[in-house]
Amino acid sequence: MNPIVKRPYPGFTLIELLIVIAIIAILALIAVPNFLEAQVRAKTARMVSDLRTLADTMATYHLDHGAWPPHRTANDQEIDYPDRYFPLTTPIAYLTNIPAQDAFYTHDITGQGGSLQWVSWTNFASFRVGHPLWGAIHTHGWLLRSRGPDAENESNAVRNAFMLDGLAAAPSLLYSPTNGTVSRGDLIRTLLVAE
Repeated sequence: MNPIVKRPYPGFTLIELLIVIAIIAILALIAVPNFLEAQVRAKTARMVSDLRTLADTMATYHLDHGAWPPHRTANDQEIDYPDRYFPLTTPIAYLTNIPAQDAFYTHDITGQGGSLQWVSWTNFASFRVGHPLWGAIHTHGWLLRSRGPDAENESNAVRNAFMLDGLAAAPSLLYSPTNGTVSRGDLIRTLLVAE
């Protein structure tokens, strides 16, 4: 008969505790990056949906008014955010509240652009003749833009090249997850003008 050896103190040995801690650390190393990537994918899906909703709302506004909501005043000044979206909420409520907080906005503003936490709205018909972006009216009707997962606005040079000459002139503007979930580029929705 084998005698059962009893430990002098009930509990775990140091080796057993170290093994459990190592297993938990390995599981955390696997789970945390997957969780963070899932968050980015969820934010991206939300912004794509929000951009689609805004585009549909703009189309409804256009049907009623025969024009897209402006982003510049009559004296060629930019309309600040969130005032740019007020035509969609008053006097006719195309949306029930002011839309489009950018899911990728961080308080650390990196890159250029004055939209702060808002999805950027540009109506190319708002530009006067002679404005550097006036020619974009021949390629785009409007542009909605989110910073994208890198949380940076692309530079004015990249955005302007895209607006004036299309995606071939500025391929880095468009976000693509093929280079990793958090890769360069903005999420955009635009109305292309057929030439």
